[in-house]
Amino acid sequence: MAPRTNWTHQEESLLVTLLAEGHDLMEIAQRLNKSSDAIRSKIQRRKRAGAPPSADVDHHGSPYDFENTALKHEIKDLEAKLEGFKSASGAMPEWEDDWDPAEEWGRAEKRGVKEIEKAKTRGRFTVDFPDGPIAVACISDQHIAPGTACDFQRMREDAELIRNTPGFYAVLVGDGVDNHIKHRSAMISAQSKPDDQWRLFDYYLQVFGDKILCMISGNHDAWTAQIGGLDYLSKIAEQRKLCYAPAEARMTVTVGGQAYSLLIRHQVGRFNSSLNQTHVVKRFWEMNDEPFDIGVIGHHHCAALEMFIKHGKKCFAARPGSYQITSPYAHQYGFPNSIPTCPTFFMFPGERRIVGFDDVRDAIWAWERK
Repeated sequence: MAPRTNWTHQEESLLVTLLAEGHDLMEIAQRLNKSSDAIRSKIQRRKRAGAPPSADVDHHGSPYDFENTALKHEIKDLEAKLEGFKSASGAMPEWEDDWDPAEEWGRAEKRGVKEIEKAKTRGRFTVDFPDGPIAVACISDQHIAPGTACDFQRMREDAELIRNTPGFYAVLVGDGVDNHIKHRSAMISAQSKPDDQWRLFDYYLQVFGDKILCMISGNHDAWTAQIGGLDYLSKIAEQRKLCYAPAEARMTVTVGGQAYSLLIRHQVGRFNSSLNQTHVVKRFWEMNDEPFDIGVIGHHHCAALEMFIKHGKKCFAARPGSYQITSPYAHQYGFPNSIPTCPTFFMFPGERRIVGFDDVRDAIWAWERK
């Protein structure tokens, strides 16, 4: 028998009673022999009309009790339908996303604080020499790669000179290996594998003995981290117990109570000039967060040294050369041959006094005659 659509007073009273007792729309429809849509329509009409509940049922004297109860049942019915849609295919998920944006944001805030603090201190090193003077040689762009125009003999001899000269120390300014994993064509044409280059670089570090103060990575070194997610240079530094930082180091060298600040970077993305190689160092002094006494920036394979005055103080700007005398890239684009210079600085105790040399060999010659 088809459900009836007309409503009697007794049916309306029973509807109110069933709603008050918590029955859902399907149960009410069966009890009243009406469709769920008819029940829902009746509830909506009563709500719009503001009709009071039946006198046969105690509703605490408020028409809103009926409306709230009807609304709850309507929501419950819609939720039941939604669940029906979800399971209509018979497939049920085993995992639901419990991502809480507020919780994740709080976690991100805490991690951000830690990362900011780490960024402020990473790459900062201090070393104290109670006596002096001392000398620091800045060496960059070895580009170790057997089978290329790389001056291995000069590289070894310079390292041995620093190791064997009392008071001399080294800072490595990046691009120790060619490591062309980023450029497939260059790696295919290379006569040595990156693994062989890293092995030789590790041996090269040992030639210095205990004379390396710190080292940073260059863009060629960083390709391993960018492509493979592994900072291989940091692993070598950890194994050799060397101070290491990616891209930049800020060093405070104290000699007999006199402090000197050094900026060591492999490259800078702005301020570069092909006509004035030290321009980038001086602009970096002016535009960066803090000044320095000695600034050294590698990467361009062009040797240069300049003393400049800032706020009444003598400062030095230097660009190391490269042990990679030339390369197919340099030849193709018209860059001149490089020379390895390793700019070196004497720092004295008791007073702020810096003497700079553009070549480590000239510095050792002067050192032996001091």
